[in-house]
Amino acid sequence: MSRKTPVVTLLPLDDRPVNTDHVAGLARTAGTRLCLPPAGLLPPRGVPADTDDTARWLESSAIGSDAVVVSVNQLAYGGFVASRRTTEPLAEAQARLGVLRRIRAGRPERPVHAFVTLMRTKRFDGAGAEPEYWDRYGRRFFTLSEELYRAEHGRSNAAARARTAIPAPFVADFFTRRMRLHALHLACIELVVEGVLDTLSILVEDSAVESVSTSEREWLEDWIDRLDVGDRVRCLPGADEAGAVLTTRAALEHAGLRPKVAVMCLDQAALGRVAPYEDVPVRDTIAGQVASIGADLVDDLDRAGLVLAVHPPGTPPRDWCDPSDLPERAGEDAARLVARLRDLADAGHPVAVADVADANGADPALVMALRDAGLLPRLAGYAAWNTAGNTIGSALAQGCGRLLAVGDRQLAEHARTITHRLIDDWGYQSSARREILAAGTAGRIDRVARALEDRLAELGPPADDFRIVPGSVRFPWDRPFEISFELEQLKEGNDRR
Repeated sequence: MSRKTPVVTLLPLDDRPVNTDHVAGLARTAGTRLCLPPAGLLPPRGVPADTDDTARWLESSAIGSDAVVVSVNQLAYGGFVASRRTTEPLAEAQARLGVLRRIRAGRPERPVHAFVTLMRTKRFDGAGAEPEYWDRYGRRFFTLSEELYRAEHGRSNAAARARTAIPAPFVADFFTRRMRLHALHLACIELVVEGVLDTLSILVEDSAVESVSTSEREWLEDWIDRLDVGDRVRCLPGADEAGAVLTTRAALEHAGLRPKVAVMCLDQAALGRVAPYEDVPVRDTIAGQVASIGADLVDDLDRAGLVLAVHPPGTPPRDWCDPSDLPERAGEDAARLVARLRDLADAGHPVAVADVADANGADPALVMALRDAGLLPRLAGYAAWNTAGNTIGSALAQGCGRLLAVGDRQLAEHARTITHRLIDDWGYQSSARREILAAGTAGRIDRVARALEDRLAELGPPADDFRIVPGSVRFPWDRPFEISFELEQLKEGNDRR
């Protein structure tokens, strides 16, 4: 008798494929059916969703689900970007959390996991997803954020001068937005205390060690400690990986599995480094992501059901979003890591690779070494995108999902997911993106599609079982920061054309 397929309802952070299609693929690997909102409820490019329609869909979808995973940014404000730009009164946003109480009351035994982001302070001029005044004053806001943190910790008296470099109405607007979101975070913690939420992940996106984001995280952690809910509420770096992490957690819980995860890093001291865009050492990011997915960290590899192999932040630092500043780095660390991974794989250990050596893309030396050693088809997980939190959470979700995969269909989905990450994180982010940025916008989609096909052909197994679906390459939010494409499994006798 076959076991009933669990159903997880996910209200994602926004409509981008990494928050929707990618999570659906991970769910299929784990033998889980994912229920996502219809496309009309998730407007593209950060346009706010209709929060009333969203709440109605969430409550209705939850009825037939075995677990619910909720982005509070989407529920309360209509999206990730909308939560940064909103001018709505706090009371209106908090009132929208009422649907979570109704969901809990409807089936008290069903797990409800939520995640919410702590607003970033971008260090560059350019509004993008921020209010319009960021075009002119973004760098000055970042400086003000640093100086306020230093002043709060008794290390600077320059905050007042930094404040005067920005028009007072913009400063007031910025901190009013942050105050509202901070109050919403506290309201979410209260939902955990009440038993409405089983877990809450407060995700610190694009931060720095000295920043108002760090201050707000520290304040929240004080309340978490006072309320003694640290086993259910965590502050950790990340954002876009949370839907995948918590959906995988729901699948693990349904299967009654709490994996033991051992971390393998050849340079343990490097885990004490703070990765770009984060505010805590990488080892803390790892611990937070492992706890969020519902696993336990162990020191003994022989006791672990999954090994998380970490390629740690390199020196000098590199950021693939800044093609003008990419220093050369020796590849010996990648070669040594791959030699150790071969030993682990030969000993039968499932291994997921989290490549956080660089920001916003993969270390090409590691990808090539993994390919040349024939290890890519033997990995339980691989990720190397955007921030360390994004990468670590994604690699863990793949690896833990692989522990649940049985049968050819789920294993094929797992191979597709790993191939997709390789093509995205290495083929696009560390390679093709630089090419298209240098060449301009004309014919960009066609150039990217050809480049991705070339990268796919370079990888060998398991990538040689797939092709990029013709016409599927696109830029989800009309920007080169991220790419979207579909992979399909090749049938016998077909080629990639």
